[in-house]
Amino acid sequence: MLPTRIFRCSSQVVLVTLTILAFAAAGPALAECMPGQMQEANLAYQSAVEFLNAQQWDQAIARMQSIVQVCPEHVEANRGLGTAYAGKGDFETAATHFQTVIELRGDDVEAGDFGNLGKTYAKLKMYKEARAEYMKAALLAPDDCNLLFNLGVLHSAAGYHTLSVDVFEHALDVCPQIEQNIMPQLAKAATKAEEQQRKAGNNSQAQHYHALAVKYGSQAGGSTTYQLAVQKFNERNYPEVVNILTQLLAQTPDHTGALLTMARAQDQLGNKSAAIEAYQRYVALKPNDSNNLGEMLRVMVESGQCAQAKAEAAVAAQRFESQGRESMAPIWYHWGTALECSGEYDAAKGKFEQCASSGNLRYAGPARTMIQRMDDLTAQAEYQRKKAAQGG
Repeated sequence: MLPTRIFRCSSQVVLVTLTILAFAAAGPALAECMPGQMQEANLAYQSAVEFLNAQQWDQAIARMQSIVQVCPEHVEANRGLGTAYAGKGDFETAATHFQTVIELRGDDVEAGDFGNLGKTYAKLKMYKEARAEYMKAALLAPDDCNLLFNLGVLHSAAGYHTLSVDVFEHALDVCPQIEQNIMPQLAKAATKAEEQQRKAGNNSQAQHYHALAVKYGSQAGGSTTYQLAVQKFNERNYPEVVNILTQLLAQTPDHTGALLTMARAQDQLGNKSAAIEAYQRYVALKPNDSNNLGEMLRVMVESGQCAQAKAEAAVAAQRFESQGRESMAPIWYHWGTALECSGEYDAAKGKFEQCASSGNLRYAGPARTMIQRMDDLTAQAEYQRKKAAQGG
């Protein structure tokens, strides 16, 4: 199962062009050097990281460079060099090391790895490249508040104002604690989107974004009830989340953030039917959110509604096909699980193969694992068939 959760995030959001770089914590090394070299490199890293944490950049660089001389594939040392060079203001060299980290980690790359490179590109005013890295990061951590905020800013800076609106609206759904930061950016993006659509002659779309600009431009302050619900969700107090959101949705039935959080809370409580109902209401309001439509399919499969999940996936595939393979990936993946649930292993394998070739960083890797699983299940089923035919 692909995990679903609302990510914690700081109550203070700073634009990528102004932020002090905050880098991901070191994870396990993925080096391929000899065991003796790895042991030596790891010991050296323990002392080097002390200089890094103290922001003693020159000393940290010297220690980290000695590590990569012994073990060039040492992930933490390369990440540490990126951090130290960025701290010194040498963003070009920092970018080189952050890129190396991404290459070394391969399928194990994390959102923070792309985020580090994106922040560095932003410092170099390479906004197109920064936007690309943040888009990759958002695929892996679609609810990370800082990533969403910065991606929204970069979409707008690059002239993709409608995408900026989409990202900021999603951020508003999952990050109510930074609503005051999001709202002015969202109003600006909607205004720019209105101007862009009007120049293109899309008057109906221009009117839509005008309404959004007015709506978000006039709103102030936080949504206290929903903020409390998200706080309780992050505390894993799911029954209280349901209680709070039941009252909120009775008054505001189209609150997309509340519907999404309700679906996730009910899923965590094992109330699959209630989770599916909330997801269906959310998807009806946000029909272009393929990730959470995929999550709805997942819950359907887990609750045994495999036939319904297959039907929903087929309809969704027609709608999302024009949006590209990355958007299709969640649909293909969970369509595959629905087919597996029905014992249709060959058909499931086909969906997982499509997903594996989608380029979607979140789904492609797990899909490759599922392809092998389908082969194993097919072989097992064939063995059982032959055994039964022989009267065994």
